[in-house]
Amino acid sequence: MESTTALIYTRASMDRLYLKRSVGDQETDCRAWCEQQGWQVGRVITDANRSASQWRTREREGFEEALHLIRSSSFDAFVTREPSRAGREMPAYVQLRAACQEAGVLYLTKGRVYDFSRSDDAFMMGLEFLTAEKDAATIRERQLRTVRLNAQKGRPHGQLPYGYRRVYETTTGVLLRQEIDPVQANLIRTAVEEIMRGVPVNRIITRLNREGVPTPKKPTSDHSRGWMNATLRQIIQNPTIAGLRVYRGEIIGQADWPAILPVKQWEEVNQILNDSARRVRYVEEDNHSHPKWLLSHIAKCGYCGRPLVRFLGVIPRKDGSVRNNYACQHTGCRKISIDVERTDTYVTAVLIGWLTKPENLAILSDPEDQWLDRVKEAQALVAELRQRLDEAAKEYTEGRISLSMLSNIEQRLTPQIEQASKAAVPPVTDENLAALLNADDIEDAWQGLGLVDRRHILKALLDIRIEKAPQMGGKFHPGRIKVAPRFAHPSPYRWRQPTN
Repeated sequence: MESTTALIYTRASMDRLYLKRSVGDQETDCRAWCEQQGWQVGRVITDANRSASQWRTREREGFEEALHLIRSSSFDAFVTREPSRAGREMPAYVQLRAACQEAGVLYLTKGRVYDFSRSDDAFMMGLEFLTAEKDAATIRERQLRTVRLNAQKGRPHGQLPYGYRRVYETTTGVLLRQEIDPVQANLIRTAVEEIMRGVPVNRIITRLNREGVPTPKKPTSDHSRGWMNATLRQIIQNPTIAGLRVYRGEIIGQADWPAILPVKQWEEVNQILNDSARRVRYVEEDNHSHPKWLLSHIAKCGYCGRPLVRFLGVIPRKDGSVRNNYACQHTGCRKISIDVERTDTYVTAVLIGWLTKPENLAILSDPEDQWLDRVKEAQALVAELRQRLDEAAKEYTEGRISLSMLSNIEQRLTPQIEQASKAAVPPVTDENLAALLNADDIEDAWQGLGLVDRRHILKALLDIRIEKAPQMGGKFHPGRIKVAPRFAHPSPYRWRQPTN
């Protein structure tokens, strides 16, 4: 008589550390049953930390492999400790039953052998899987109810957020409270204060990695990249640190844990983080990626709107000197090119001339206390105006308005959107800019700044666009350089670009 070769499958829903204690116990029971049947265990397949319900977020590679081996008739029997280990939804049972029926494979579970070619065995096992599916739905409903009640009460739930620690009852393991972790909270407060002073996030990350500050999660290898921009941004943008409770992505009220930051400060720092013009990459001077040009990736193409880069031209000037230009290198455009040195000189003169205006100094050196309310109102207005423009475009697409009417609406709304967008820019609180404004000679103070700091100030204050030259040739045309403030001014004041 030929011996029966069995395939054992084990699974655990919660095994985040992959210790495989639960699946080890399952394998022990399955091997004992195989020995009682006189079967030989040919292979054991395990899915650790894998759910089998319909709400799972990751596929079960082990189960798919087991189905493939069953269909290939590589084994005579399939073994699990209980049906729920094989699946908690009816589609999994249908797949398993079909594979076993086609290959003539027996199913051993709970110490009993089932033959799917028998209608009564197939029916009984179908009830087992249906019960497992119902249990999974009950567990999910209970979990969702617990999450909802915790959210309504402002209690913590889920993964421990950075900046906090949790205190549990020693005997029962019940969560007592979530309190501030002094070390981690101090790191958050320091980083927020630096960002509010205009320090680039990259520079903060560089400092943290240089000091060897542990990251929120343990590195998965010895070659971990350490702190990254996204890591710090995610921590600061989390409403948890402001003592706010989130449920399904929405802030629903105050939490029952203490706040690391006041809500207003948390909202202000996130407005600054969301301002793309404040994102200037900081790189050490000895790094080959350290910026070498004032306006590269800051000045924009007047056609496609993409940043210009420094481009060493191949066609020399008439006197034989090499052309050194900012150029649009985007495929499909490449219409803009302008001299680097003259453009830098012109933009610098425009900035310094603009900073010497008393009305501009008042705006920059004394931002209003309620700027957060002003920014929120402007952002809401921008969203409303853009929605109106989108609705007009939809009306045109559906043939309800003519092209001339759409063009008229666009001409009216576009200036309003631009003005509201400027009002939505947070005030510039860069400490280097403050020192520059308080200097006796702004031009000398500007020359004393490093290139990275100059780029940071320029990008935060001005929108710089380069238009196409009116005629072919290498002649420099200052009129091609369009410089405008990024933020709104009081209505009586009209800023004009210098003519010299």
